Amino acid sequence: MSELEIVTNKIRNYLQELSPRAVETLVRNLEKARDDGSADAHAELILAASLDLLRKRDLNIEVQQNGVLRRNQVQRLFFTPLDEFLINEHLPNKQEGRVHRAVLNRVWQWIGRDVLPADVKRVLESAENTSVSEERIDSLVKNLRKRSVDALGDVLTRIDNSEKERRRLSMEVGGERGIADLRDIYKIFNAEGWLMPFLEAVPESLDEDRLRNSQGVLKMVEKAATRFPDHVSVVAAALLERSSTPSSLCAFAGRLVGTDDAKAISSSRFAPFVDVVLSEAERLNVLAHEHRNHNPDPVAFSQALSEYHTLVRGVELDMDLSHAGRWHKRLSDTKKDISEIVDRELRNAHGAVRRSLQVPKFDAEGKLEQDQLAIDEAVRALRVVVMVRNASETFAVNDIGKRTRQAVEQTLEIVTRSLISDLHSTFGKPREAQIAAVDVAIMLSEIYFGTDYAQQLRRSRQSAIAETFADGETEPPTPARAAGGAGGRRQLRRQ
Repeated sequence: MSELEIVTNKIRNYLQELSPRAVETLVRNLEKARDDGSADAHAELILAASLDLLRKRDLNIEVQQNGVLRRNQVQRLFFTPLDEFLINEHLPNKQEGRVHRAVLNRVWQWIGRDVLPADVKRVLESAENTSVSEERIDSLVKNLRKRSVDALGDVLTRIDNSEKERRRLSMEVGGERGIADLRDIYKIFNAEGWLMPFLEAVPESLDEDRLRNSQGVLKMVEKAATRFPDHVSVVAAALLERSSTPSSLCAFAGRLVGTDDAKAISSSRFAPFVDVVLSEAERLNVLAHEHRNHNPDPVAFSQALSEYHTLVRGVELDMDLSHAGRWHKRLSDTKKDISEIVDRELRNAHGAVRRSLQVPKFDAEGKLEQDQLAIDEAVRALRVVVMVRNASETFAVNDIGKRTRQAVEQTLEIVTRSLISDLHSTFGKPREAQIAAVDVAIMLSEIYFGTDYAQQLRRSRQSAIAETFADGETEPPTPARAAGGAGGRRQLRRQ
């Protein structure tokens, strides 16, 4: 499951626990933030999930018939054909067929103000009228989208012949990248008549075996490419979205061309299938940067790195890009960039682990103050250390990786052993703080050394606690004996 799917599922699970009125309020607040220009990619993702939930589920008759809500749904319905082509990350290289989600609001406002103002106004007014059925609204939006195709086509033709018109449109949709996204929107809308039936016929999930061996999807793509040669990139982007192993599209491109020679594929009409895979490597690189710099979830960064490694390894196993200069450079650029942030994370790993293993203090009210930020940083760093250990060929950090592993392993062994050993001599509130530190150490050890070793540490922890109670406290002892302080990890493993 991709990172986006994981996040989307979490959002949907959260929304399903809210009341219909709460979801409606959330939608209004998010749309206000979007109109004010303060919404980000995650807000757009939450908004899309909220509107989809309100539209598909019978949450509440009042919500379904609310005219204001239906008015706000018009934009979402208008862009429905783009669902499989939207991405939240701004790619370093524009990939045809992949549309940056953030551009949709700008395009919608521009269409409603400058392109089809009267048409948009009529649809919005109908949406506000609760006597107009949902089916009628869907029909009106579809007709609006059809009318927009000719209008968008005229605008795109004009900007090719007028630099003034081009500059004006660039200001409206976000520069040249926005114009490129607008061309993709136009292309997908213009192809809706055949593209949507094509996508309905393609399985919703394309596993590796289907892309490598099945004839069904292969023949469908060959037929579509023959009939609509200008839309191969769009088809490739849609198949990428449905592929459980995106790198397999490289092998799929080889099957379409009849060779696994990268240079031959790059000059063929099916080159976009490799282009879109490389754009996914670039997207995961961008996502990794965003997670490391802005996402407090300690797992997200390593997850993006892992998905990147899986993709790159698959590409390099299927295809030798050394003789396909353009593709080789794109992949090399992402590997260099992502290796730099991995290097920085590894250099910080030892310090992060040490900070997280400090015995916490108590505040003025007697509450334990654990440094959750330090713990999260250590979790993130250790997950990266472990992941890179098995993916050194992708990230090119062998030397720093080896040094980091040695330092981290030594620190985890010594400090964890010391923390467990000190349980014997702590009582009362200090005991509570000591146990909290031990639990963090065991959790980090499980990430790095594995479950079996962590289980041995937990038995040592319980033995140390039980011995103290046997010396005068009230909890009965357990049969296990502590191993902390008696020889480190190897002795623990012999228990």
